[in-house]
Amino acid sequence: MNKQELLQKAKRNIDERRYKAEEQCDNTLITLRTNTEYRVSERNLRQAQVNYSMCDEQRKSDLKKLLDQRKSEMMSVLTKLNVDEKTLRPQYACELCQDTGYINNAMCRCLHNELIRLLTAESNVMNTEFTFENSSEKDKHNLAVYKSAKQACADGKNVLITGNTGSGKTYLLTACANKLISESKSVLFMTAYALNETFLEAHLSDYAVSQAILEAITDADALIIDDLGAEIVYKNVTAEYLFAVLNERIARRKQTFISTNLTLADIRDRYDERIFSRLVDQSSTVVAQLTGADKRLVK
Repeated sequence: MNKQELLQKAKRNIDERRYKAEEQCDNTLITLRTNTEYRVSERNLRQAQVNYSMCDEQRKSDLKKLLDQRKSEMMSVLTKLNVDEKTLRPQYACELCQDTGYINNAMCRCLHNELIRLLTAESNVMNTEFTFENSSEKDKHNLAVYKSAKQACADGKNVLITGNTGSGKTYLLTACANKLISESKSVLFMTAYALNETFLEAHLSDYAVSQAILEAITDADALIIDDLGAEIVYKNVTAEYLFAVLNERIARRKQTFISTNLTLADIRDRYDERIFSRLVDQSSTVVAQLTGADKRLVK
């Protein structure tokens, strides 16, 4: 599902909240209107409101007193019926926009948050708490890498992070993913193994299905590939499809974030020169190495 479709779904979800709140209010009023005393009080109050809104200045004072009296009578009826006055109005989840999703044609925070929730669900990001703000990284070199990666998110650049097992590559990529999602970007987070299996599926499918699979990968605002080099190399699949995706994403100016245990020399040896040149092009890519011992073994 692309970002526009997710926005439409988010808006439908907000609309459904509004419909539910209004339906619940309508049902409350329908039940109350079966009570004669409430029905009479409601009619009197409405008439007083109409009279007050249409009167001239000379009568305003007297009609305001009558209006206040009718409101007091209504409150007495509601108290007798054990009904909270608030239930006579729709109880919107967002009072700012009344669950319309927009304020003066600008997206309300509630719609933005719903879009973020859907983007996160679609992204395959497993750890929403992995953020730059929550990082416990203390190494000065690694902190500089974090800063560069965070800036790359804002600058629209690609990121290639190398480093040993447990150096924090997955955390960093996830932090990038969560930052981009918070900015309403569509993100697709995949391990290199899962991506490679998706390539194989596309390769074995008919043209229409294959194109749909590849479009989902190339269309995301950010593609995040974790642990490149851990995948099995399928002949006529792995390198060919990886190059096609990288090349298409560059043409569309889409961001790609990659982590790998491989050194740059290893990448050159494992993949062809075309892939290597696109992965390490420092005019469009932040290339950096995380250092340190396996954090998962450090107590």
